[in-house]
Amino acid sequence: MKKSYIHITLFVAVCLSLTACSSKNSQSANENIPQNSADAIDAQKEEETDELKERLQLYKAFLQDEISSENKEEKEAYYLRDYCNCVVPEEDKDRIQYALFDMTGDGLPELHVLTDISYSIHIIENNQLIEWYRGDRYNRPLNNRAILQKLETTGTHYSYTILDFNGKEVFSVGFSKPPKGFEKDYAYLFFVGDDEVELSEKKWDKLTKPFLSIGSDKIIWKNIEDLNLSMEAKEWKK
Repeated sequence: MKKSYIHITLFVAVCLSLTACSSKNSQSANENIPQNSADAIDAQKEEETDELKERLQLYKAFLQDEISSENKEEKEAYYLRDYCNCVVPEEDKDRIQYALFDMTGDGLPELHVLTDISYSIHIIENNQLIEWYRGDRYNRPLNNRAILQKLETTGTHYSYTILDFNGKEVFSVGFSKPPKGFEKDYAYLFFVGDDEVELSEKKWDKLTKPFLSIGSDKIIWKNIEDLNLSMEAKEWKK
């Protein structure tokens, strides 16, 4: 038991260190930049602005239920209404939220959609909206681009998932704690794959703190009724 606990602790520590967001600092002397290089930089910025505008237009069309998002594995296309439990999203907008946040690290925001039954992330490939990730409504993105699920049933159950650039799961851990006033049948659990360890409350708190302390304040959720994507380009970079 003790050996498994140490193994899991080290494994988690390594994975967290690998997924920490790195800051890229670059300095340049503007007076030494040739004019043609400055023109190239301006052209690149203009191209990125145009790409962002096109991306936001597709996001808006999807949120208005005008275009679909393709699931490549299923080879099916889904409209906004397919991610909801309501028949007409326009009549149930108070149950649908959206956010823009860069999950892939490419410098551009992806579209996050939260409904009464699902949480999904959508990207752009070849001017087509693609479903990058889909889970249930208990999933939420974190500032470090991981996804945390919190489910409260008999106790509180968490799962922490890291995705690669293509939206595929590369790492996942789970941990549960019993309800207040729990009986002996319940336990503090931590598991990675098939390895499950029963812990004391103190050890559970220490082991899960790195996951539960990651914030999500960079993700700004808005009601679909407030569908104004023109300002989002600034907000998602905070």
